Amino acid sequence: MKTIVSTIALSVAMMGAAGATAQTAIKATIPAADTVMLSDRVEGDYQVRRYLIRSMSDVDYSVLYRISVAKLNAALKGNAQALSELNSFVEELMQDTTRRVCEVIITGYASPDGSVAYNEKLAAQRANDFKAYVDGKYNFSKHYNVTVKSVAEDWKTTHAAIASSSVPDRAMVLGIVDGTQPPMAKEQDLKRNPAVWNYLAEEILPPMRRVEVMIGYATDRVVEERTLIKKPAPVPKPAAPAQDYVVVEEDVNGVIVEMPDKGEVRKAVREETHAVKKDSKAAVRQAKRDARKAAKIARAQEKAAKKIARKEAKAAKKAARATGKTYKELEKM
Repeated sequence: MKTIVSTIALSVAMMGAAGATAQTAIKATIPAADTVMLSDRVEGDYQVRRYLIRSMSDVDYSVLYRISVAKLNAALKGNAQALSELNSFVEELMQDTTRRVCEVIITGYASPDGSVAYNEKLAAQRANDFKAYVDGKYNFSKHYNVTVKSVAEDWKTTHAAIASSSVPDRAMVLGIVDGTQPPMAKEQDLKRNPAVWNYLAEEILPPMRRVEVMIGYATDRVVEERTLIKKPAPVPKPAAPAQDYVVVEEDVNGVIVEMPDKGEVRKAVREETHAVKKDSKAAVRQAKRDARKAAKIARAQEKAAKKIARKEAKAAKKAARATGKTYKELEKM
């Protein structure tokens, strides 16, 4: 089983510029990416900024172990695919210079059946066994910071799997696993019902006997952001002053003008504005009248259509009755 967690946090502009693609995530967290500006320059009409984006990601793989066994079996159900995917990822990781491994955490687990002390020891042995496997194949401990952990599962961790399962007497089983009894007492109560215990032993407990490896790594990407520099708009030339005068006489000695009266100008403007508003109101009134006429015509057409439909339906019923009468008369003959 593999889980990929991507944690790339870039602005939309940067993502578009970089053309980066993120891995498909089953579960993801998004911490802030570490962003450093590398350069800031002007190229022609563009301002060009280059950034180093360092984002954190991690990937998880899980392999299963047999009951009471701490030795990896590559042929066990699902292990071949998980190990193949792990191998492909490590090969890509070693060839990708943009990714840098920060940590590797290997966690061994044991199912809750059996004593707590035994399960704790078994979980630790499984974790160390898988560490030896990756060290022998990839030299993980030589190249990376590898941490080994172990977890002995308790019966309460089976609640979710049991609640969604078809185990017999499910309510009773959940009552036992959620109870306050010691782990061995819970196991004994569950074993009293052979059908229940067989189901748990085959469906619920095997996936809990596992080792999970988490590889956390940083991805360094250099992205370039190009922004068009806005040039100042050209300043419009001043318009030529309006000639609010009238030439009344011109001769070789100069020009004589007569200035218009300002009061008359304002009056003319008011009259023109009033005429425009009057024409606008008249157009609106005419449009409303036309709309009312159109609606009236539409209603009349609809009413006529309904009347014709009723007549046709009535005629059809009459014809049907006449046909039925004819059939009855023929039957009597």
